[in-house]
Parts: sequence; structure tokens; C-alpha cells
Amino acid sequence: MANRHMARESALETLYAWGSADKDGAMIPDLIAGRLQHEEREDQDENYLRDLVYGVTDNVEALDELIKTAVRGRSLRSVAQLEINVIRLSVWEMQNRLEIPYRVIINEALELTRDYAGEPPRGFINGVLDNLAKQLRPAEVGNK
Repeated sequence: MANRHMARESALETLYAWGSADKDGAMIPDLIAGRLQHEEREDQDENYLRDLVYGVTDNVEALDELIKTAVRGRSLRSVAQLEINVIRLSVWEMQNRLEIPYRVIINEALELTRDYAGEPPRGFINGVLDNLAKQLRPAEVGNK
């Protein structure tokens, strides 16, 4: 079975490289191809990787506008690139992958954050995603 966690790791790495290159959309196919070359990730869900990357890059402005509503007391420019990309991935999944419970999406985000940025940003990301889950999945959050 294709591994979505590995796809999320590759998507995060792709988005980080894309953001570091002034959000040059022309480089995305090569970045994805590079992530698909990783031997350790040969079981990753390639279609999910593409869905995540293009879902975020095609909708980054709308995602950021939504994220701003949950980032209290901070501008998005002050949020580290890795952290904002974890949040973007998660918000896109909450909006577009309704079959995945919001708690699973948040847990995946926290795991990615721990693996790539350590413990300190996890509380911030958890708070932002909890706030956004209330907006994006009110019925599901209300039934927890």
C-alpha cells in the first residue's frame, strides 16, 4: 500500500525548496521528480504527493488568507517557512480530503514538525490547526 506519510514528507521538502526559490512554479515538476528518486521513499503515494504539492502551490494565497485568521498576534512573515508549509499542507488536506479525520491530519502535521523542526514549534502549529479545524470541520470537531 502506498504510504501517505512519506508523501507528506516529500511534499514538505518540495514546498520548502519551492519557497526558497521565490515560489517558482516552473521548478515544481523537477522538485517532485527529485523526491520520487529517494530510495527510502519508494513506497510513498506518488499521486498524493502531487496532489499535496499542486494543491498548496495552486492555492497558496487563499490558504494563507485562511491561516491568517488563526495565527493570532503574528504576521505570516514571522512564521518560519517550514512551519507555514506544514500548516498549508494540513489546511489543504482539511479542505480537500474530507475522508481523513482532522485529528489524523493534525497528528501528521505535529509528527512532521517534530521530525523537521523539533519540539518548540509544535505547540504553535497545534494551536493554529485546532483553530482552523473548528472553522473548516465544525461538525467533526463538535462530535469529538
